[in-house]
Amino acid sequence: MFKVCIADDEKWVLESITQRIKQCKLPIEICGTAQNGLEAYEIYEKVRPDIFFVDISMPLCGGLEFVERVRRLDKESNTKFIIVSGYDDFEYMKKAIKSGVVNYIMKPIAQKELYETLEELCQNFEMEKEKEWKTGKNWKNFKEYSSLKELFSGTVLLIFGEKIAEILRENTIAMEVLRKIEEYYDTCETIYFHECENMLLLMFSGNLLFEQEIYCIWKKLKQFQEIWLVYKGGRQLALSEAMEEIEVTLNTRFWQGTMHVLSAGQRESKANVDLSNLERSIENTREEEWKKEITKLATEIFEQKEHNVLLKSFYQSVLILIANKYRQHSYEIPENLTEEFYPYALERCMTRQEIQKKLYEYTRLIHEKILQDSQKSEMVEQVIEYLEYHYEEDINFNDVANEFFIAPNYLYRKFKEKKNMSVMQYLEDIRMKKAKELLKNSTLSVTEIAARTGYGDSNYFSRIFKKSCGKTPREYRNQ
Repeated sequence: MFKVCIADDEKWVLESITQRIKQCKLPIEICGTAQNGLEAYEIYEKVRPDIFFVDISMPLCGGLEFVERVRRLDKESNTKFIIVSGYDDFEYMKKAIKSGVVNYIMKPIAQKELYETLEELCQNFEMEKEKEWKTGKNWKNFKEYSSLKELFSGTVLLIFGEKIAEILRENTIAMEVLRKIEEYYDTCETIYFHECENMLLLMFSGNLLFEQEIYCIWKKLKQFQEIWLVYKGGRQLALSEAMEEIEVTLNTRFWQGTMHVLSAGQRESKANVDLSNLERSIENTREEEWKKEITKLATEIFEQKEHNVLLKSFYQSVLILIANKYRQHSYEIPENLTEEFYPYALERCMTRQEIQKKLYEYTRLIHEKILQDSQKSEMVEQVIEYLEYHYEEDINFNDVANEFFIAPNYLYRKFKEKKNMSVMQYLEDIRMKKAKELLKNSTLSVTEIAARTGYGDSNYFSRIFKKSCGKTPREYRNQ
C-alpha cells in the first residue's frame, strides 16, 4: 500500500478528496490530513508519505512554500506532491513545476483526472520497486519487496562475510566458482546488496538442496573469505517470513565453536534480563545512572556459562528499549540505530568492552535528548508569561517563536502537547478573558476595548468575540 496525506484549510475539501481517493480503489491508504502548513509539515515528518495533496493557499504556510521547504530540508525526499488549487494561474503552475510538483489539479476536482493521476503514480512506484529489486539496492528494500512476492519454492542461502560481495565480484577465481554454481543449478539467482558488501543472497528457485550440497557451496566459497551461511528450503514458502527467519538465525555468530553453516531456525537463546531499572535510569534527568545499569546487565550476561549465545539477544533487547524511548517521546529514530537490527550489526564487536561501548553511546544519546526536552518544557510556561504580558500588541506566531529562538514547528508541537491548543488559540483565550473584564467593569467603547486587547479592527474583534462567547460585545455588556 502507498501512503497518502492531504493538506487543505477547508474541511469539506479534505473530506471530498478522501472520499474520491477511496473510490479509486487503488493500493493507497490515507495516513494523515492537515488544515495548515505547520500541521502539514508535522505530518510529513511523521509519515513520509508517497503522495501528498497540498492546497496552494493555506494558513501559516502556503502549498508551494511547504513543498519548497520539504525539498530544501529533506534532500532524500521521494514524496510526490500534487497541488490542488482554485486558481487557474499560469505563474502558479510555473512555480509548481519548478518545485518538482507532479501535477496541478483544479478545484472542483474531476474524478477521472484524480484517478488517472493516482493510477500513473502507483504504476511508477511499482516500476521503481521492481528496479530496486533487480539492482539489489539494499537489505531493507529486498525485505520490503519479498513481502509482495508470490510463494517461493526452493532454497535460499544468505552468505555473510567481510566484504564477501566485493571479493566474489572482483576476484577472477571467485567469480568463476560462483559462475559454476550458477550453471550447475540453472535456476540460481545471485543478488548483491548495495550499501552492504558483507552479504550475498543465492536463490535456487525450484531446487531443494540437500545439506551436503549446501556444505559443498560453503566449502567452495570459504576459500576466499571466512563466511557464515544460513539456509532455508521448502515448498510454497512465504519469502518474507523465510528471510526474517534467516536474518534472526544469522545473528547467532557468537555461538561457541566454528558453527559457520546454519539452518534457519537454529536461533540463539533469549537473554532473560530485567531492563526496568535501565528504563527508569534513561528517564531520570537528575542523575546519570544508566551507565552503571548497562555495566551491571553486561556483567550478568558474561557471568552465564553460555554467554556467547545470549549476547545478540541482550544487545538487541537494550536497543529495542532505546528505540521505544524515541517513539514514546516522538523523536525520529536515528538511521544508524535502525541499522543495528540488521544481520551485520555486531560484525566488528567481538569483545564485551566493544559491545558495552556501543550500548553506552546509544543510551547516552537518548538520555541527553530527554534531558534537553525536560529543560525545554519550561519554555511553554515562559511563552505563556510572554503572551500574558504582550497580549495588547499585534503579535503573530512567528514573532513568538523568534522571541525564544525556537523553530516554529517545534514550538507548535511542544505547546500543543502541554496545553492541548495552539499558541495563537491560547493568546485568543487571554484576549477574550481580558475583553470580558473590560466590558463588565469599564465604560470603554468596543473600539477602545478591541485596541486594548490586540485587535486593530473592531469589527474583526466583534466577530472573534461572538465566535468565542456566543454573543456580541454589546450583548455581553448589556447582559
